[in-house]
Amino acid sequence: MPLKKTVITLASLSLTLPGMAAVPDEQGKLEEVLVTGDPMQRSSLDTISSISIIPEEQLRALNIRDLYDLLLRSPNLSAAREDKFSVRGISNEGIGPGGTGRPTVSVFIDGARQPGRGVANSWDVQQMEFYRGPQSTAFGPGSLAGAVVVQTRDPSHEGYSGEIKLGASNYQGREAGIAIGGPLAGGFAFRYAAETNQSDGETTNTTLNDDEWQARKRYMQRVKLDWRGDSWYAANLSLQDTKLREGNEYLPPEQAESGESTDNIDGFYHDNSQLLVLNQSAEIDNNTSLNLIASRAENYNQRKGDYDISSEDNGYFINTVTTENTALELRLRYQNHLLKSVSGLYYSEDELRGTSSSIDLPYNISGLRLRAAADLAADRDATTKAVYSEADIFLTARWTLTLGARYEENHADNHSAFVVTGAQLIDPATGTTLPGDISPVLKPILDSDNNATSGDKVFLPKVAISFDINDHFSAFLTRSQGYRAGSVDFVSEGESPSYGPEYTNNYDLGLKFQQGSWYIQGTVFRIDYEDMQIGVRVDASNFRTDNAGKARSQGAELEFRGEIGRGFSVFGGIGYVDTTFSEYEDDGVDFAGNHFPNAPRNTRNLTLRYASQTGVFADLSWSRSDGSFTNRENDKALRADGRDLLGARLGYQGELLGIELYGQNITDKFYITDRFNSPSLGIDAAYVGDPREYGARMSYRF
Repeated sequence: MPLKKTVITLASLSLTLPGMAAVPDEQGKLEEVLVTGDPMQRSSLDTISSISIIPEEQLRALNIRDLYDLLLRSPNLSAAREDKFSVRGISNEGIGPGGTGRPTVSVFIDGARQPGRGVANSWDVQQMEFYRGPQSTAFGPGSLAGAVVVQTRDPSHEGYSGEIKLGASNYQGREAGIAIGGPLAGGFAFRYAAETNQSDGETTNTTLNDDEWQARKRYMQRVKLDWRGDSWYAANLSLQDTKLREGNEYLPPEQAESGESTDNIDGFYHDNSQLLVLNQSAEIDNNTSLNLIASRAENYNQRKGDYDISSEDNGYFINTVTTENTALELRLRYQNHLLKSVSGLYYSEDELRGTSSSIDLPYNISGLRLRAAADLAADRDATTKAVYSEADIFLTARWTLTLGARYEENHADNHSAFVVTGAQLIDPATGTTLPGDISPVLKPILDSDNNATSGDKVFLPKVAISFDINDHFSAFLTRSQGYRAGSVDFVSEGESPSYGPEYTNNYDLGLKFQQGSWYIQGTVFRIDYEDMQIGVRVDASNFRTDNAGKARSQGAELEFRGEIGRGFSVFGGIGYVDTTFSEYEDDGVDFAGNHFPNAPRNTRNLTLRYASQTGVFADLSWSRSDGSFTNRENDKALRADGRDLLGARLGYQGELLGIELYGQNITDKFYITDRFNSPSLGIDAAYVGDPREYGARMSYRF
């Protein structure tokens, strides 16, 4: 769909949809929602970028249990896997495999940057927020393509409340959760939440005779403590621990639809994450306040897998990564009748420790065939220092000028080492390994140890103008810059090659409508890349990162929600994105004109909800995503599938007791979300979307 046609469609929808609603009474009037992640503390109606705000009730209506579920059902957001997703066509991992840089999308939970997988559960969450487009000025490192903010439910000082849930589903699925909180003595209040959900999975490993090959187990616990002892000072402490245990996701493409794995290695994926956040606020006077946010996030993940995902004995790997992030941020807010502003200081330390162990992997060295084991170790100690400021200047009653800027310094000490830990020759006649370890002969040739530093400084300006057209319509135009720091690649031989930072220039033109229960927002955008970082796999042990010349992403998105009468309401969205490499050539191959990997052009979602005064409710939801390429070559044989997903809920919610039946992907649509093809590893693998799920859930609120 051409961009011009999309813009006309969005504008038409924004004018016609409100007319569908009956005139609402005061009870149906839409309340302004505070955007919790925005340092400016704007309301949803005052934001100057494209933001999706998904409150708890909408999360329940869509049967959203984690971030991955929501990414499949939002405009211009798409997920290939739980930890690989794109915003406006830009992957959170960057373009291509490899590279040691930061992600392009930051995930925050209660103000703490969290790198783990499976950490963004929706249980006892107040709302989730998606910031589309570059957020480097406001959120700092790792926010070039956007940001995700999860705000969990805070303790209440008014009284005790809680909820318990139990559920069961097909594939031996089971879930349980509890949340409880209330006031304590001395101005304190607490909130405790815990959840587990498990499934035996739908995949069978025919080689190992394991019918729980992709079993999944998640655990989450969270404790929050809030103090409101003084009128001028408050403090909130949040601690969260999550654990994820699951089997390997990739399958042979020819067996993917039948749900069969042929690995001969008992693989797994483990992820442990902990976060701690202390948020302190002080009211200096009626116009001025201070916020001090201290956070620490730790993540440990380990993956074991079969290199060729077959029954053949061609080696396996064990990848282990530990990351730690410690951050301190001081914010000063000021507001009067002329302006609203925030200024801040930011400091963070990031530590990464990783090893990639290859075991029994066949190699060819100087005509000799052998099986070898080797470790590639990678360490990075990085610091970030920044100062930033943003202000809304009220020029008139209807016109607001926004000016912002961020100055940031990044520095990293990088270390990599490649160590051969064992090697045996292969008998060319029989294909069996010969006795004797020849690694002492190979180590002087292959072992390496490298140290390198990287760093850069950047100034990121931001300017926006917003206009209240009338009491119901407002518009904004924003120009900002995005940035991702440069780094070095970890390699098994030679010096560690460095690559530079990447930058984006971004333009957002948005229109918002709000009347009664209806809220509609539409945005047209363009993102121009300079020196885009593109990861390229060299061989089994090595990656490199290119700085491509130029690239761009452009498109539009529309979101709406409101009541249509007689207990019915609707919410949904439409997204369109067109991505392309403008100038990019590698090894004599010109990629200009190709699209970004994992960037579906069209995404849509729609949910129809019914809620009666008797407590009976029903939800019917649909989401659609086009297919997409999965590599920079735009190989048609390696495309991810387009898919239509249907979901439904039917139940009753009383004052205390609730019960529901639900279904996800109720047509049992089979679809491939991602492909991984590496001739150097001899692997061709497919990642498959979740099959049909149906179940029942009971809850009790008190």
